[in-house]
Amino acid sequence: MFAVFLIVTISYLDRTNLSVAAPTLQRELHLTPTQLGLILSAFSWSYALAQIPAGFVAAWLKPRRTYLWAMWLWCLLLVATTTATSFGAWIAFRIPFGLAEAITWPAASVLLARWFPRIEYSQAMSLQNLGLVIGAAIAPPIVASIIAFWGWKEAFIITGLLAGVLGTLFYFYTKDDPAQDPRVSADELAWIRHDQVAHHDAPLPSGFIAMLLKRPSLWAVSAANFGLDFINFMFLTWYPTYLVEQYHMSLTRMGVMAMEPYIFGLVTVLGAGRLVRWMTDSGMDSVKARRIIIFGGLLLGTLALVVTVNVTNLYASVTAMSLGYAFTMSVLGPMWSTPAEIAGPRGVGFASGFVNFIGNVGGIGSPILMGVALQQFASFTPAILIAAGVTLVCGLLFLLLYRVDADRQVVTAFLARGG
Repeated sequence: MFAVFLIVTISYLDRTNLSVAAPTLQRELHLTPTQLGLILSAFSWSYALAQIPAGFVAAWLKPRRTYLWAMWLWCLLLVATTTATSFGAWIAFRIPFGLAEAITWPAASVLLARWFPRIEYSQAMSLQNLGLVIGAAIAPPIVASIIAFWGWKEAFIITGLLAGVLGTLFYFYTKDDPAQDPRVSADELAWIRHDQVAHHDAPLPSGFIAMLLKRPSLWAVSAANFGLDFINFMFLTWYPTYLVEQYHMSLTRMGVMAMEPYIFGLVTVLGAGRLVRWMTDSGMDSVKARRIIIFGGLLLGTLALVVTVNVTNLYASVTAMSLGYAFTMSVLGPMWSTPAEIAGPRGVGFASGFVNFIGNVGGIGSPILMGVALQQFASFTPAILIAAGVTLVCGLLFLLLYRVDADRQVVTAFLARGG
């Protein structure tokens, strides 16, 4: 899973470089806040639409080939983006970049279902998802430094090349299945297989997708991911500009301060995965443990965002907003372990793609909302309060719909009778 952790890290470094460069690009291209919001959102338009097809592609190509081709495409598109000199050109380059990166989570879910027993899903996904937080954390200081010394074009080229090289290394040094890896002992393989749903590559039975779409838990996790991505993309796209506009920070200081949410996120994402494992080891049902952690993370994230706009001290406000991000991101591991548990290895590609699609609908709206709010009100406060409301509603929907045990039984019975 370390290799996937690195891929996720680079993917978020690649998609966050634009947000760090945004204040510079806005001045160079004379963009309005709404235009900048649309550019920052364009990645998510295609990224969201491609999630469900990406799940089928990942299951068909297998993760090694999927990542190899996709990551070199990331690289080429980022290099090509350096030729963009207008609002329209930026939109044109960001849309295919979203398509190329759409494969990340479905391919990771396919690997998860093959490489881990169900009891370790939450912890494994938390470790993998640290890449999301670390990639977003290292992007501000790294990209800001490259921009300060060379320029934003060089930042895009360097981060793009990292993706291509990593995709190549992943292809040559990993396996799609633990049974194919000579480094995996017989005892390790037995542990991995001991509570997995047996997987094979036969076509899915007729009606399987429609049956999955009727599972309340799939919609519960999708609602949680909608709230998560609404907050995540608010930070990935606008947070550096927020620090510059709201607190008049220099590029260098912004690069340092923009790390705070992600430093907190490192603790909460890793801690949530360990907490779920500790709760299950102590005798609590894993489904109940995940329900507590996911709803608790969304609720605490909501409260922290409300505090953000009600304090005047710079450091208190930035810290509260950082905690809003960190608490919301804490649900990543428990949340992303659920599609594999509901759908099993055969349906996890579709299930994870669907969950990511719904989440990225939130990712589409968040950057646009921030841009419009800044242009209309000359303030980020209305957008932050709306984001808090969205997170709370998503948490309540999750609590209402989450019923993994019953849904897993329906899926297992459906597959047992062949449709």
